[in-house]
Amino acid sequence: MTNNTDAVAYAFLFSGDHEQIIYGALSRLHLSPVHADFDDYVQECRLAFPAIYRAFPEDPQTKPHQFLAYAQLALYRRILDQLRKAWRHQDHQETGDPELALAAVPVAERLEDLVHARQYRLRLLQVVGTTGTLGEWRYLVGTLIDHRSAAELATHHGVSRQTVYRWRRALLRRVTQEFFDQF
Repeated sequence: MTNNTDAVAYAFLFSGDHEQIIYGALSRLHLSPVHADFDDYVQECRLAFPAIYRAFPEDPQTKPHQFLAYAQLALYRRILDQLRKAWRHQDHQETGDPELALAAVPVAERLEDLVHARQYRLRLLQVVGTTGTLGEWRYLVGTLIDHRSAAELATHHGVSRQTVYRWRRALLRRVTQEFFDQF
């Protein structure tokens, strides 16, 4: 029975301009055809459509306008949930400043490796200790020794998170100049 219902649902979706609800839902989420995953989201909506068709409390064939509004909202919520999960996953993968993550991902990865490599810790502490600013020092000690997040550092030092991110960027620039010029 599911296959027959799915066939009826897809026949309904592809009749007339009903497929526009998919593009409407994606448009509400500011996903346009230039987005890298746009086609994947369109396919996800198409795959989810039969379940939404079956979940409608009344007959979609007799109340097509109400069903289309219901389906567009359901598709919107489904894709929004997927985007939120992706954002949460991305937030757990990245540490701290989104600007830094976008601007210098390879350097940031190399910095993490550098900071956690024992042979470079002493040199890093010497460089920041002799020529670094107080903010760079606070960031380095707070992350290496105290294992604090940006929010915890901001609270501890009575500054904003943006200030902590500024310390991080300055430290990243200093470390990049000091260490990565030799690689």
